Amino acid sequence: MPINSPLNIHNIVICANIIVRKDGKFLVIRRSLKKKIDPGITHFGGGKVDLNESPYAAAVRELREEAGISAKNIRCEAVVTEVHPRSTYGTWLVFYFSGDYEGGKVITTDEGELFWLTAEEIKKQKLIPSVTETINYILDPGQGTLFAHFTYDENYQIITKELNLCPI
Repeated sequence: MPINSPLNIHNIVICANIIVRKDGKFLVIRRSLKKKIDPGITHFGGGKVDLNESPYAAAVRELREEAGISAKNIRCEAVVTEVHPRSTYGTWLVFYFSGDYEGGKVITTDEGELFWLTAEEIKKQKLIPSVTETINYILDPGQGTLFAHFTYDENYQIITKELNLCPI
């Protein structure tokens, strides 16, 4: 690559999600059926990163807004790129964090229903396809940080995947 080559400008959606541990369970959300993207899917608190906001700050903010709680010992478990052929979805860069419950009382919002599940119960839920592939890494903070890349077809099925673990 020549020096001073043109910049690659990416058109992506950046998201930050966080799963919180408490007493052997994890806080998840069943997304509202009114959501445009992935209605009814079980997921983690989180959402889009605002302009000039770090993914970490976005995860903390979204947890407070969507669940009314705070977490400590927050760490990045996975960074996932999702490439979708449909313009509705586009390309997403998703940061998955985990943390331990720190305080607050779980609230109700229009985002969906919040509830606590064990790791095994989460794995039995209807999840976003890339989360199904990465859930074991996201739930286990002892493995390191996973960097994953998924390409989807028009039917929202994974057609290519790449998983790279950076161990602790």
